[in-house]
Amino acid sequence: MKQLKTIYKFFLGFYYFCKFCLLETNKIRNADLVFFFPYYHTGGAEKVHLNIVKALEKQNIYIIFTHLSATKNYHSAFKTLANIVEINNIKNKKSAVLNKFLENKILKIINKSKSIHSVFGSNTDYFYQLLPKIKSDIYKVDLIHALSENDPRELQFVNSCQFIDSRICINTKAKEDLISIYTNNKLSKKISDKLVIIQNGVDVNKGLNYKKDDNRILKFGFIGRWSAEKRPEIFLDVAKQIIHKHPEVEFVMAGTGMKSNLSKIENSGVSFLGEITDPKKLDELYKSLTAVVITSVYEGFPMVIMESMIFGTIPIATNVGGISQHINHMKNGLLISSEHKSSIVERFIENISYLIENEQYLKIISTNANNYALDNFNIDKFNTSYQVLFRKKP
Repeated sequence: MKQLKTIYKFFLGFYYFCKFCLLETNKIRNADLVFFFPYYHTGGAEKVHLNIVKALEKQNIYIIFTHLSATKNYHSAFKTLANIVEINNIKNKKSAVLNKFLENKILKIINKSKSIHSVFGSNTDYFYQLLPKIKSDIYKVDLIHALSENDPRELQFVNSCQFIDSRICINTKAKEDLISIYTNNKLSKKISDKLVIIQNGVDVNKGLNYKKDDNRILKFGFIGRWSAEKRPEIFLDVAKQIIHKHPEVEFVMAGTGMKSNLSKIENSGVSFLGEITDPKKLDELYKSLTAVVITSVYEGFPMVIMESMIFGTIPIATNVGGISQHINHMKNGLLISSEHKSSIVERFIENISYLIENEQYLKIISTNANNYALDNFNIDKFNTSYQVLFRKKP
């Protein structure tokens, strides 16, 4: 029975491979840029990837999605801007023969194309698998969103840097972390010259002339996915204790992966708003919030901070990644610096309670957050940087 199932999976994967060859070969061959992304579901990285595609929409882009997405949130947006294909239905058959067929086919199309001038990858091992075999005159770029302590991708970054022409970091912290990895592995200092900082951005015009309602209910929100590195259980612990002390204050959660944890959310007195995919509804949520709460163990610089600050929503975040490069404690946000989970909860409670009990100071921080975002998070520079990086050869 097991052998029959293996045979069935092989032939199903072979069908998808033949379909890929028939329908996608010419689309890839005629592209200017080929991108390798893992997903199109809801997520900060996926939103950044979509913004990059938008910035380069005047070029002919082909996107290869390498993994199975949890939702179809950004699928139609990507499809409107580029030709796209998903290869997980071939890869997931776990056939070494099929995967070799697929790899060789993609490499052959890219390397023989007369129009492809650049390839770009982010957050997917498949890109690094192909990278050494892509011909030298094609410009090769990757994007590193964030690095964790003892990042398991360290060896991948080290081994791939000789093939990469430009490695994009979203902030100085990520660049410094990569330089440290290079130094520890005794790589040439010239490798660090390939590192390019391109900060993410948002449409700040939405926040122009916006002013918070002074009479609004104080509301704190967690917006993201339920995952180990995001540590949503810290948010729930904080919410439960503050609601006990200040029952008039509201706490809300919105995002993915939370339905299986609804009982934990409800037992903490937190309202679950579901996954919000409509940009206008997300903006309305940001406007309604007093603050967004980031409890992550590591981050690059969360899009949720940029998107909410343009509306004067205060970021209250663990001091990780590149967050402190933009957030000045008690000026335009609040930073929680502690390594132990119990003391992190205490620090969050202390800082949020301070805002609740000192509303005048809350208003000052909110105004500062809005002003800082308008001055520093404009997406125009992001767009220009990617357009220059991937400029077509004359």
